[in-house]
Amino acid sequence: MNLQSIQALITAATPFLRVDGVKPAIWCRNVQGGPRFGPWQYEAVFTELDNHTWQREGEVIYFVTDAQQRLRLVGESSRKLNDRWRMSPMHDVETRAHLGRKALFHSTAWGAIESGISAEAPPFTVSALFRDDLQTLIAELGVAEDLPQSQGPLCRRTESAILASVGATWKLWNKKGVVRKAAVI
Repeated sequence: MNLQSIQALITAATPFLRVDGVKPAIWCRNVQGGPRFGPWQYEAVFTELDNHTWQREGEVIYFVTDAQQRLRLVGESSRKLNDRWRMSPMHDVETRAHLGRKALFHSTAWGAIESGISAEAPPFTVSALFRDDLQTLIAELGVAEDLPQSQGPLCRRTESAILASVGATWKLWNKKGVVRKAAVI
């Protein structure tokens, strides 16, 4: 997928969150263990830009861009945004006691996001493009042949095409363990 097409997808997406900053906070999720447990180092300070989009159900691709409009993360959900971008109860790492508040959390990439946020200055905007709009835009751009030909969901195939095109070069946050400056698109 070429850079102009990727930029067109990002531009067409609806912003629904803006991460304005972070504050230090050691916390964990109330799960047995594994990559979603933590411990986490930050609590995001964010602004909800569009609750309707954030709560909307349906297959969706989402993008995180920095203040210079550089792509930092691309992801997808087959069901809804708040399956991935959720408000999770914060717990004490040692005692597992509830801390009495919730924090913004990404279900599969929070560790990479924390690393990115610690290396780059906010704000970061999270935007979403739902399947019907994505399908229309892909047809208009003429990039359907750039998508993997698997039978998987359209948003997952689009995410894969973007990662194959620019993921390694731009060191996106969803490329595990690597955080570097992004290319301007």
